[in-house]
Amino acid sequence: MEAITIASIIDDPSKDDAKHAEPDMPCIICDEVRFPCAENGVKSPLLSHLLSDHNLVIAEVQNVASFPKYVKYWKERLKNVQNLSDVCVLVNSTSEETGKQIFLLTDFLPEDHELRDKLTTEKLKSILDTHLMERTDKSFKRKCLFCKDVFTGNRSSLFRHMAAEHSFNLGNADNIVNANELLDVLQGLLDNFQCLFCENQFKDWSMLKDHMRKKGHKRIDPLNKEYDKFYLINYVAPGKNWKDLQRDPEYEKEEEENAEEDSKETAEKEWSDWTEEAPLTLCLWCPHTNRDVNSVIRHMVDAHDFDMFELKEKMELGFYHQVKIVNFIRRQIYLNACPNCLEPQGSKENLKEHMDRASHYKLADDPQTWDQPQYFFPTFEDDTLLCFLEDDLEEEDENQNNVNLIQQNMREHTLSEP
Repeated sequence: MEAITIASIIDDPSKDDAKHAEPDMPCIICDEVRFPCAENGVKSPLLSHLLSDHNLVIAEVQNVASFPKYVKYWKERLKNVQNLSDVCVLVNSTSEETGKQIFLLTDFLPEDHELRDKLTTEKLKSILDTHLMERTDKSFKRKCLFCKDVFTGNRSSLFRHMAAEHSFNLGNADNIVNANELLDVLQGLLDNFQCLFCENQFKDWSMLKDHMRKKGHKRIDPLNKEYDKFYLINYVAPGKNWKDLQRDPEYEKEEEENAEEDSKETAEKEWSDWTEEAPLTLCLWCPHTNRDVNSVIRHMVDAHDFDMFELKEKMELGFYHQVKIVNFIRRQIYLNACPNCLEPQGSKENLKEHMDRASHYKLADDPQTWDQPQYFFPTFEDDTLLCFLEDDLEEEDENQNNVNLIQQNMREHTLSEP
């Protein structure tokens, strides 16, 4: 039998559809027992079996994008391996009397790292496809969680309604994926008279409503990891908190040295009502800011000879390509690396001097430098320049209606965190 490859695991369409997924999965080492199949392996009984029966540990299993596919690969890979130390990392050995050893599957191994990386990329692509489908789905129909109003056509109207009319803010709807599943979870809690934040149960709806109002619990707990799967930012780099991924390069924020106090204050800010004052917009190339987005656009043309409109027309860029360009430049500038030649400059001062001298206030010639899935996501939160992209977007193909929906849904909100 031909040895299994990482590509054969990734490209297996039969495992992408939950309806066709196997109900259980085998042990990586033996064939004596099988275990319930779950996308996330954190609580899988397979882990304890591997440790107790085979002295094998899977490191950072929470970062594995598809646990069943991960298990399937290593099951086939280790079939003809006589000594696990030839493949795994030996992390510990017990006393000489027992002779037992602990073996580790970790992304320190190039083979394991490649497998995890490809599983993550596959998962990200799948989530982005689902996200795009949901954003343009006109068949959406859902009743408000708190009143009898019914919303159809696009999910964003429901999310805006709940935030404006009921002070229940789930974050920007365009950052949410699998929205129906999220709403089902929340509806289930309310039907069971459970608080959406602390999940305590009450005798009736009146007592529950009074509790959430008095305690300020009319929100979900942003620290509850069960909700992570519903927010796009959590698929960028598994294992990293979404706050770690949204580094703000210019807008100074308080450092989170006092974890408990800061997390409470941050949570209140993250779930507060929308403010009326226009937020600052930051230039792509320098610290210049202004509350008028158009002023910043003109500044980039005058000061840096960088015209977003001209670039869009010249390269025939759609919305998502514009988003990736903005996020790519933001990331490079934050890393003190030139967006044109990609060379690191060490400091903001050196970077500015380099771009001035080389006239590198422009993209690299190769689109592959910025046309990557990772740049679908903002470098820092509340980037109002991303919202401005929709206002000028003009498509002349069959997707015009979908683009109009995206424009309408994102006009009031930025690509911010939930």
